[in-house]
Amino acid sequence: MKKIRLLLPLIFALLFAYLLQGQQAGVNVLVMDVLVLMLLYTSGRINAANTTQLILSSGLLISGFMSLLYGSATAVFANVISLILLVGISADNHTKQLINLVPASFSAGISGFYIYLSHLFSFNSNTGGKRYVARFLLIVLFPLIIALVFVMLYAGASPFFDALTGNFIERLGIWFEQLFKFIDPANFWLFVAGLLISTAFVFGQSRDFFKLINESIPMQLHRQKRNPAGKPALLRIEFRSGIVLLILLNVLIGIMNVLDIWNVWFHFDWNGDYLKQFVHAGTWLLVFSIVISILIVLYYFRASLNFYPRRKLLLKLALVWLAQNALLSISVGIRNWLYIQHFNLAFKRIWVYAFLLLTLFGIATVMIKIINRKTNNYLFYYNSIAAYLMVVALSLINWDVVIARYNYKHYTTSFFHTDFMAFLDGSTLPVLRESTLQIAEIKEAQEQKFDFSDRYMSLYSYAKHVNKRCQNFVYGYPLLNWQSWNVADYRTYRALSKEMKINSYSPVNRDKADTSAVQSKQK
Repeated sequence: MKKIRLLLPLIFALLFAYLLQGQQAGVNVLVMDVLVLMLLYTSGRINAANTTQLILSSGLLISGFMSLLYGSATAVFANVISLILLVGISADNHTKQLINLVPASFSAGISGFYIYLSHLFSFNSNTGGKRYVARFLLIVLFPLIIALVFVMLYAGASPFFDALTGNFIERLGIWFEQLFKFIDPANFWLFVAGLLISTAFVFGQSRDFFKLINESIPMQLHRQKRNPAGKPALLRIEFRSGIVLLILLNVLIGIMNVLDIWNVWFHFDWNGDYLKQFVHAGTWLLVFSIVISILIVLYYFRASLNFYPRRKLLLKLALVWLAQNALLSISVGIRNWLYIQHFNLAFKRIWVYAFLLLTLFGIATVMIKIINRKTNNYLFYYNSIAAYLMVVALSLINWDVVIARYNYKHYTTSFFHTDFMAFLDGSTLPVLRESTLQIAEIKEAQEQKFDFSDRYMSLYSYAKHVNKRCQNFVYGYPLLNWQSWNVADYRTYRALSKEMKINSYSPVNRDKADTSAVQSKQK
């Protein structure tokens, strides 16, 4: 059984390199996710009673399935985040805080490989094997690596030292060149990455000193009776300062909200400008002010003021302050929507809404915290879970296609950004190709509404670029291997090949086929 456990990381590393080398996101991501969960199950590291691990495992499979459907960067990002957090929870099965799983995953990556080596060197005595590996690493390997680094530095800095070492750098380069004639560098490093990931899952460990949040603190705040000299007087001063500060801040944000409701909600009039100050700078300044507002409330309700006999007034002022910040968040969302109305959809405008939803959720949890006297661990837990679920939820949609369809549909009322549209994901090509058939209409509509469209790629250059991408896609798609297959690209290929009346072909020898078309497709 122990020998099989030692073979598992090697098998996973080989499959990892085979699935990913030279491939784009597709079925390979989902297969890798299934292999990861099988690795956890066979190594006894799946705990069905651990809710956090179940959430992360589900997120891994969902984002992997979305990679199969869309092959999008958002799905891959969600999958990588899930993988990192899952490594951490497999190394420390009792951790609940997602924030603690990030350092735990890196700890597992280092310790897992070390423990794996110790097992390889000793099948009978784990302690002896670990000691042997430690002695070898500390006495032999580590000094040699450091010395080698300095030899390379000195040889590169001094031709005399390089000559003394027999042209060490040149010989080292030749040696690696000869080595990589037999070993593909990409496959080699993917194998190493797969080995590190698999050993982290199977053997990785974490220690409490890596934790960023002390999980021994309960989520419910309990009163601790202390009466040091001068403490009541300081508490009264802090209470009064909180009252004064929150009254002032409520007045200020009230004025801000009234102005925004009047000028943004009901009386906004676009004058033809870029709206950069109104949206780009203004939005992030408001978001920053909301975050600062939450921190101010957390400061005053961090300890004894939660149990202060006269805290009701402070609590009401804080709740009004948070509610007004929630209203300000809605104003930010309306600003973003006005921007979309005039300048169409883009990825950052979608992420703004995702961030605002998390902000509203965060404000709600802060309200619950100060009303029910919760600790900061309550906030960290639920907000980190919400942020992770938001990342996974964003992977459920192919945003490139949504953006392409929306922007094409609204070209008569919104700015058609050719520089942006021309380089959307390959799954948008049928929509982009359809837009090229109405270049004259788009050009007329854009010239009537916008006087700065000539600063970007011309519509005719855009049409030429899109048609070239469509041609490259149709000829390049059959060259892809099965690992890169995803539903979105398959449907795109079917639609384009039908429209362009180009039949599918199967190369006689895929390994020797020209891959330039594949590279064009991936762009």
